[in-house]
Amino acid sequence: MLAYLIRRVLWMIPTFLIILIINFGILRLQRPPLSYEMSGGQSQEEAGSRDAEKGQANLKNHLGRLKRTGNNLPSLINLRGFVDKDDMIEILEDLQSKTGVKESERYEQELELMISGHMSVEPLVEILKDESLKSLHGPASQAFMMCAYTPLNYEDRFEYSSEELGEIQLRNKSLADMAINYTNEIDKAFKVDDENYESKRENILNYYQRHQSIYVQSERRWGAIFGDTGFMVFMGKLFTGKLWSETKKRYVFEVIAERWQVTLWLNIFSIMIAWGIAIPLGIRSARQKGTLEDKTTTNILFFLWSLPSFFIGSLLLHHLCTDSSTGAALFPHRGLSSDDSLWYGTLRYLLDIAYHGLLPLIVLTYASFTVLSRYMRSNLLEQLNADYVRTARAKGANEDKIVYGHSLRNSMITMVTLGAGLISELFAGFIIVETIFTIPGLGLLLLDAVLQEDAPLVMGSAVISVTLLMVGFLIADVLYAVVDPRIRSQYG
Repeated sequence: MLAYLIRRVLWMIPTFLIILIINFGILRLQRPPLSYEMSGGQSQEEAGSRDAEKGQANLKNHLGRLKRTGNNLPSLINLRGFVDKDDMIEILEDLQSKTGVKESERYEQELELMISGHMSVEPLVEILKDESLKSLHGPASQAFMMCAYTPLNYEDRFEYSSEELGEIQLRNKSLADMAINYTNEIDKAFKVDDENYESKRENILNYYQRHQSIYVQSERRWGAIFGDTGFMVFMGKLFTGKLWSETKKRYVFEVIAERWQVTLWLNIFSIMIAWGIAIPLGIRSARQKGTLEDKTTTNILFFLWSLPSFFIGSLLLHHLCTDSSTGAALFPHRGLSSDDSLWYGTLRYLLDIAYHGLLPLIVLTYASFTVLSRYMRSNLLEQLNADYVRTARAKGANEDKIVYGHSLRNSMITMVTLGAGLISELFAGFIIVETIFTIPGLGLLLLDAVLQEDAPLVMGSAVISVTLLMVGFLIADVLYAVVDPRIRSQYG
């Protein structure tokens, strides 16, 4: 039995990693849009200095948002360290305005360069050192300013010492006003258009000379191929608990810690209630096959099963949780406890929770027990028609012994499989139930995170949900061994 349990736990590890990779892929698809318009660095009538400052501020904020989830880095393979001077020249030349090329596509390419980070600094400096490439010094200086910039978010105050933060802030501040103005006219080469060109270029080269050790790519390009990627950053923050919620201004798992227990206990109680009703009801229906009772029960359960949970929840909320002209509501419409429940005694507190949780549990369990009871009935009927049951009857065994001593355990194998699937269905139902009854659980937190586009909180909530789901599957695997002697004999 222990060997079987260890094997199932080991299988959970790659399954969990695959789910994380899929979730990370979805996260990358939800990368914040590149909305910054590079008008500030170009000498055009509509592009004033105020627009330049606003554009740079927008891009820096954008960089901060991307950094939180590793979206400022390549997904799985980082080859930025292998971009040399010639490659960078080609990249910059592609940014020139050309007939037949959409400006939106050019802006997107430009911004991809701007967020490419520290490893793009060295080839940009090589271009700025080369006086024969003066026409490219304008866009190269713009890219240098943003690539050398180190975005700082609110949570970084917990990651760096005060000395390190001060050094980064000074370094970022010294990057201001280094951009060389230039023109970018359609089908014409870049042209420097800045009376302070020499001083700005000198400032860039002096800055790089002072901080060269931070930006040299040759020493870490190989380690960055797989180590400095969005996936590794995300996984590092995930397993160290450093995922940061932009909307809550707190670490993701601190927020989830306040919510997940509500969802867990609702899950446990709803499963217990569903199984507690479904198994006896299915057994009773199977033993009364073909009778009026069986037909009536079947029709009622199929009718209940056809009604969606959000419809039942809305009906209960309207009729039982809403004050009317005839009197006050019978049940509370929000939460799992009263506002002053902190001062209740133990017994009164438990009764208050049961009072608040009754309707949400009904909505969560009614569809589940209808399906489970029908499967319980059909599985038991199949076992009651088996040869070993006919043999038991021929030997004079009574019907109760046949049902509970022989047939029931064999019928439970399918029920365990369905019970494991029931857990995943309940997680979908939590979002509906918690929204309808305003229950501060994981489902409502996940919905709120999606609506506010808080990707780290979405991913953290998904990880907890998947973890609880896999624990449920592990319990189902253990129950397989309990009800099926063949599994116990194989691994025992």
